[in-house]
Amino acid sequence: MVDLAMLQVVRDLVAIFGVITGFSYYVLTVRNADKIRKQTVANELARDLSSQDFIGAFYELTEMEWEDYDDYLSKYDSTVNRDNYIKRTVIWYTYNRLGYELYRENIDIETLHHILGYQGTWVLWNKFKPILREYRKRYNIPDFMRWIEYLFEEMKKEREIQGLPTIPRDPEGYLVTE
Repeated sequence: MVDLAMLQVVRDLVAIFGVITGFSYYVLTVRNADKIRKQTVANELARDLSSQDFIGAFYELTEMEWEDYDDYLSKYDSTVNRDNYIKRTVIWYTYNRLGYELYRENIDIETLHHILGYQGTWVLWNKFKPILREYRKRYNIPDFMRWIEYLFEEMKKEREIQGLPTIPRDPEGYLVTE
């Protein structure tokens, strides 16, 4: 005859296995949801960055020229050149958001490196670094567009880890100077 103590042990084991199974299911569900969320962010990113409007605005920004911050303001301030301001703001806020998403671990650096590409991030940061830093200083907003800088630094680290150059070359193969 089965002993009462043995039945209690079996009952306890079944309960323990039930808890372990439930916990395992929960962990797998959370991991899968996180993976789906990150894939959704990556898909939206790829779609946004490959739009004709985004690419056109980005390249228009790369063609901007100025001597110093005051010259920049005289040519591109929102009161002088609203169209450029709108395009610049879209690009800046997109890259700033991506840096923040990376910081929050909503997207990983490898995905960003493959979708966004290093060269565009490098060009954007190096083109506007003096402007953004002067803006921070003049208007006492030390964190203005700080996630662009964070994104650039993290992309640069990823390049170094992969053993890739951190200074891009222009189409003719010459090193671009910082």
